[in-house]
Amino acid sequence: MLTPPAAAPQQIASWDEVLDLIRAHSPDYISSYESTLRAEAQTKVAWSAVLPALSAQGSYTHQLLAPLHFSVGGVAITTPPPDVATLGGALSWSVLNPRGLYALGTADRNTKLARLSFEDKRRQIAVTVVGAILATLVAARVAELNRVGLRAALERLTLTQTRQQYGQGTALDVDRAQQDVEASRAAIIAGDESLLQSRESLGEALGSAVPTAASPRLDMEQFEAAVAHTCRLNEEIERRSDVAAARARVDLAGRAVTDAELMFAPTVTVSSQLNYSTQPVLAPATTWSLGGLLNVPLYDGGARYGQLRDSRAALEQARQALTVSRLDAMVGSAQARRAIAVLSQSRDVTLAQRDLAARIDRRTRDGYAQGLGTSLDLVTSAQALRQSEINLALLEFQVSQARANAVLVNAECAY
Repeated sequence: MLTPPAAAPQQIASWDEVLDLIRAHSPDYISSYESTLRAEAQTKVAWSAVLPALSAQGSYTHQLLAPLHFSVGGVAITTPPPDVATLGGALSWSVLNPRGLYALGTADRNTKLARLSFEDKRRQIAVTVVGAILATLVAARVAELNRVGLRAALERLTLTQTRQQYGQGTALDVDRAQQDVEASRAAIIAGDESLLQSRESLGEALGSAVPTAASPRLDMEQFEAAVAHTCRLNEEIERRSDVAAARARVDLAGRAVTDAELMFAPTVTVSSQLNYSTQPVLAPATTWSLGGLLNVPLYDGGARYGQLRDSRAALEQARQALTVSRLDAMVGSAQARRAIAVLSQSRDVTLAQRDLAARIDRRTRDGYAQGLGTSLDLVTSAQALRQSEINLALLEFQVSQARANAVLVNAECAY
């Protein structure tokens, strides 16, 4: 169990590699990007309601039964004609369509919202991935400390066994040392599983089923600088992507109210048709018509009034959601800035505790080897040292995570 765990199948050595994997494989990234394309496509759909529509038709008809022949005013008529081919074209244009015209602006704002949501998703992905990378590093460090602890526990077991051989120790001393060894082995099992889970979590965050870990060659200073370059800190809460997106949703909800009101507006449509028939019946072969249609909505069963009430309620919901987003952003920013100082102080205190635990453990071992103290003192000091080492490693990770969060909490990420 002293053998280090195997390296991860996939390792990343730079932030650029992380970005390449995110852009190529992350489902959240790709899905959010496609949402912006869908919003742009819906803008083109909105234009179709106000632009002219042109269509062409063609048909051919053959009568299977014998037609009727008769004469009217000396003119021979055969009906229905045995073979008829027709060609036609139709043009229509809603020259007065207030709701359709208003929908163009709504579609543009919906595209803006999709881009803001994509920006916020990039920030969230960056937070998740950076945290997952740091988690693999701390898990690897804990796994290493667990093996150091097992090696030290085995040395203490050898010490107690040696003292027993020379009549200076008891079986209880050996049992206590053996118990400490088994506890160290249990910590290795749990630590290795945490390491594997952290690698799987990083792979999942990058859109891969392959366990992934930070490479030992990863330069943390360059890594932090690259992250800060990609995700630039923004001190203004209102420019934070999720707050801006919530504000855009309020704008869209307000436009939905106006859109519901425009359902009461009349529309005017102009249409023209051109047709040609090879066998006209009591009509010229070619016809061309032009017409207009005025549509004034009077009563539709209450659907418009219901839509108006629903859109007004949705507008109020959007305003409250914006308030929540602003509060979350302000509180989150304050906590992120404060977390660096708090965790740094905790790390310094834990470092002092670790140094003190190391001195106590060293002196306890030296004293026990000279016949001073008990095996309980030996095991207790060893356990305290192992725990303080692990606590220090975890706090180092939390400090790095806090620094990353302070940058990413209000960042504008462009990648």
